[in-house]
Amino acid sequence: MTTLLYRGKTYTTHHEPAPKACRELNYHQQHYNTCRAQLKRDHHPQLNYRGIQYIKDAPKSECASAEARLRNDRQAYLAVARDLAEAQFQRGDAELAKRLWEEVGDRGMDVDRITHLLYGCWFQDDAEAMREADEEFLAAHHA
Repeated sequence: MTTLLYRGKTYTTHHEPAPKACRELNYHQQHYNTCRAQLKRDHHPQLNYRGIQYIKDAPKSECASAEARLRNDRQAYLAVARDLAEAQFQRGDAELAKRLWEEVGDRGMDVDRITHLLYGCWFQDDAEAMREADEEFLAAHHA
């Protein structure tokens, strides 16, 4: 029996708490067990932001290789080029363009590749045209 002291009075439970019923669930081909104590950080081990994948709690060597992959990831370059095209050409927002160029530098991205995507492709909204311009740049500079 459990006792509780509250405002000077002692309270006792009259019955034991019901045991927790464990359930095995399958949802969208995922297996879940309700008895497993799951930490909040386990819910989303992989995150995506603007097409870039981030891995939480990865070992340092894996993080370094993941960052190298992210730098060379085509989707990251295309997303930054689209954002820069919108900031510079459509909005004319110098402050936003400056921040985006600083982000390119901070992430160690290839400035020539971004510049080629900005000026070598006429339509930044066309994913196929952007992909072709990126392949053209990579073929010319990594051949």
